[in-house]
Amino acid sequence: MQELFIKAGQKFNEANKILCISHKRPDGDTLGASMALYHTFKAMGKEVDLACIDDISERYFFLEGVKKFVKEFNYLDYDLICVSDAGASYMTKFHEIYPDLFSGAVPVINLDHHASNDNFGTINIVDVNSASTTVLIYKLFTFLNIPISPVVATALLCGIYNDTGSLMHGNTTLEVFEITGKLVELGGKVNIVAKNLFKSTPVKQLKVWGKVLERLTLSDNGVVASVITQTDLDELEAKSDDTSGVVDFMNAVPGSKFTVLLNEDEKGNVKGSFRTRRDDVDLAFLAGKFGGGGHKKAAGFTMPGRIHQEIKWKVSPVGVEDNEIKQNTIKPQSNPVELLSNILQIPEANFEG
Repeated sequence: MQELFIKAGQKFNEANKILCISHKRPDGDTLGASMALYHTFKAMGKEVDLACIDDISERYFFLEGVKKFVKEFNYLDYDLICVSDAGASYMTKFHEIYPDLFSGAVPVINLDHHASNDNFGTINIVDVNSASTTVLIYKLFTFLNIPISPVVATALLCGIYNDTGSLMHGNTTLEVFEITGKLVELGGKVNIVAKNLFKSTPVKQLKVWGKVLERLTLSDNGVVASVITQTDLDELEAKSDDTSGVVDFMNAVPGSKFTVLLNEDEKGNVKGSFRTRRDDVDLAFLAGKFGGGGHKKAAGFTMPGRIHQEIKWKVSPVGVEDNEIKQNTIKPQSNPVELLSNILQIPEANFEG
């Protein structure tokens, strides 16, 4: 890792114009990482641009300069490209617009902490043991003796708080607490980060969460699930981003194996978000069955499609009790992949558990 840090430092010094890319549907880690790089490169006298295929949620507007992201660029205009927190090359979605983006024509530094990373960069700094990509960037800056300003410290804290669930997830190690403390010492505004990420929820978003929780189910094999459709979002005058955070509330059900939230978005896709508190469940593997990825305890996927509900009726003999009918007509889903396949109504899908 130190050799990779040295190579990255050389590229930082050589480049005059740098592009920082965040992944699609940006969260606090990818944005915090890109903003930390942006302000650091600016302080080094570089010309820097920011790019993301999707709009930035208002909850991240507290990050200084975050409104500077663009959706179009000429990658050949840059000396260096830094991609942050993209678990695979397709996570930027820019490869669809610029097929040669990762061809090597322009050096790419791939900064990430996902086990699913496909090492698409010229330099791949991927550390699965880092709780967030911003933790990795903190290590990089510290190793290279790059000064961390209060603005950069706040951006790095944003990624840490996002990926550790406000320092409450299982990946909140002693290292995370130590780095968080250092960033606070450097002027990082931890209170502003915590407030915007976890203590500020608009009314329309709370209504979306209410709809999700209203439909919450617990299967016989311990899978907590809920769905929300685009029709629901339209009725609530909300967007798909307003589902952000509710899956963590769903994950609080005692005794559950894992939690899945399925929601439609404005682009005709279905997004699946997974969470678990157990050590014997690998959600990155499960999400991979649907073309997604992530971490062992927090993962997800996105695929084209819509959510459909099936209602079945059955005529039973007179005198049969309701509980007997349920026992005869409800078949427990023994395979979580089968459960998701049925919910999604995927045609001709063949998934292995």
